[in-house]
Amino acid sequence: MKSIIFYLSSLFKRIILILICSFLFFSCNEDEFLKEVPLDFYSPENSYVTYNDFVAAIYNLHYLTREAFWEDTNPQIWWRGTDMVQSMYDVDNSLSYSIEWGPMGGYNLYLWKISYRIIYDANVIIGRSDSEFSKLTEEEKILVKAEARFFRGYFYKCLADLFGGVPLVLEEIKSPKRDYVRATREEVYDQCAQDLKFAADNLPDIDDVDESRINKLAASHILAEVYISSGDYNNAIIEASKIINHPNVALMTSRFGANKEKLFNDPNFVGDLYWDLFRNGNQDRFAGNTESIWVIQFKYNEGDRDGILGGGGRLSYSLGRQVAPDLTKANIRQTNGKTSPVLKQANTYYNQRGQGFNKPSPYFLYKIWSAGDLRNSSCNIIRDYPVLNPDNQYNGKWVKADNLPLVVSKSTDTTRFFYPTIGKIISPGMDPPEYIDTNPDVPAGSLLYDARRTWRKHYQIRLAETYLLRAEAYLGAGQTSNACNDINVVRRRANAPDATPDQITIDYILDERLRELYYEELRVMTLGRLGKIVDRTSRFDPIVSRTIGAHQNLWAIPKSEIIKNVEAVLEQNPGY
Repeated sequence: MKSIIFYLSSLFKRIILILICSFLFFSCNEDEFLKEVPLDFYSPENSYVTYNDFVAAIYNLHYLTREAFWEDTNPQIWWRGTDMVQSMYDVDNSLSYSIEWGPMGGYNLYLWKISYRIIYDANVIIGRSDSEFSKLTEEEKILVKAEARFFRGYFYKCLADLFGGVPLVLEEIKSPKRDYVRATREEVYDQCAQDLKFAADNLPDIDDVDESRINKLAASHILAEVYISSGDYNNAIIEASKIINHPNVALMTSRFGANKEKLFNDPNFVGDLYWDLFRNGNQDRFAGNTESIWVIQFKYNEGDRDGILGGGGRLSYSLGRQVAPDLTKANIRQTNGKTSPVLKQANTYYNQRGQGFNKPSPYFLYKIWSAGDLRNSSCNIIRDYPVLNPDNQYNGKWVKADNLPLVVSKSTDTTRFFYPTIGKIISPGMDPPEYIDTNPDVPAGSLLYDARRTWRKHYQIRLAETYLLRAEAYLGAGQTSNACNDINVVRRRANAPDATPDQITIDYILDERLRELYYEELRVMTLGRLGKIVDRTSRFDPIVSRTIGAHQNLWAIPKSEIIKNVEAVLEQNPGY
C-alpha cells in the first residue's frame, strides 16, 4: 500500500513539474498572453482579419465614392460655375460663386470632408492588411492594397485639382491631430502617381474582375491624368496607350444592347449609337459594351450600401431631376387668354421629374456643334416637345415646330421650365412600375411624386475620354498631329467632321470633352487641374462671370478646417 501511495505522489509531482515547465515555455511571450481581442463586438482587432473583412471595407470605399459624386444633389457641385451649366442659383442670384466656393462655402467643405474620409478609410485598409491580426495571404494583401491605394490616389488627385497643395496623410490616424500642414500640389500629385502606379501594376485586368470593382485600366487612366497635371506627358501617353491598345477594349461603333426606351412613347422612335451608350442596362461590359472602363453601380432597390450589386436603395442618382426642365410649369398661352402647361404631370417618356436646377449653358447648347454630330441629334439633345396635356388646346402639337405661344415672361420660364433636355440623363419608359400613376384621367406614363431618380449605371471612365486624355498629353508633348488623330477617332464615331491639326489647342480639347462627356465628367475638376475655371467660366457663363474672382482657379481651404488646426498653420489659398 505504501509503495502505491509513493508512486502516486511521485507521479503527481512529475505532472505538476511538467505543467509548470509547459507554462513557462509557452507563456514566455507576455505581450501575446496579455493581448485582448474582443469577441462580442466589432473592434479594429477583429474587423480586419479575413479577406472578406477587407473586401467589405473596400465595398464601402465604392459606396462612399458613389455618394460623393452622384447621389442626390451632389452632381451640381461638379458642374456649377463651369462652361457647361447655367445654374438656377446663379440666375436668380440666390447664391454667389465667390461666396459658395469661398472659405465659408459648403461645396468645398463637402469635397474636403468626403475625400479625407475616404483617404482615412483607405489608410486603415492599407495599414491593417499588414497587422498581426490579418490573415491575408500575400496575394490577397497585394490586391487589397492595390484597390485601397487606387481610391487614396484618386481622391488626393481630386483634392489637388481643386485646392492645390493639401495635407498628405498616409497612415491611419489613431489619436487627435491638430498640426496638419499643406504639402505642395506637386508633392500631392507625386503621391497620387505612386499610389495609382501600384494600383495599375497590381489590380486585375479589366475582364478578370467583377464589373463593380476597380481594374488596372481604370488606374492607368487616372494615372495618365495625374501625369498630365505634373507635366509628364510621355508617361501620360504610355498609360493612356495601355488602355487604347488593349485587345478587349474599343469604342462602340455600331448599335447595341437594350433599345427599349421610347422617347415621347413614340413606337417609331429608334435612337442612334450615342443614344445606345446611355440606355438602361447598356453600361457594363457583359452587355457587350467594350468602351466601359469604370462604371458606378446603381440598381433599383438593391440595398443602400451594396458595393457589388449597385445599391442605391430608393434615394440615389437624381440626374433627371437636376438637369431636365420642369415641363409641368412651362405654360402655353391659350386662345382664351389663360395658360396651360406642356405636361399635365411629370412623365416617364419625357424628362421624368425634371426640376430645372442645372440648365445646359448657352455656350454648350448653341456654340460648339457641327452639322451631323450624333451627340447633338434630336434624341441626345431634345430641343422640342409635343404637348401632353388633355386640358391644353394644343395637345399633341409640338411647342417649337408648331410655333406655339410659349409663355416666357420671367427668367425661370427659360432657365427652369423650358429648355433642351439631355438624352443621356433620362431613361424614358424605364421608371419602376410603382412610380407610374395608374389614374386613368392622366396620360400614360405619368409619374408619382417619388419618381425622382435615374435608375441607370453611370460611366466614371469611358474609353472616349481616354482618347481625349491622350490627345491632351500629345498636345503637351508637342505632337499636335497625334493629338488631332485621337480627337478624330472620337469625332468619327459621332459622325462629326474631322478636326485639323491647326485647330488643336487646349480649348479645342475642352470643347470636345464638352461634346463627348457632357453631364458625365466632373467638369470643374477638369477645368481645375488645367487652371481653366476662371477663364472658361468668365468667357462662357455671363452670369457667374459677374461674381467669380480671378483667384478662384483654386477653391478656398474651408475655414472650419483651418480653425481646428490649432497646433500648426494650415495656410489658405491666395485671394481668400
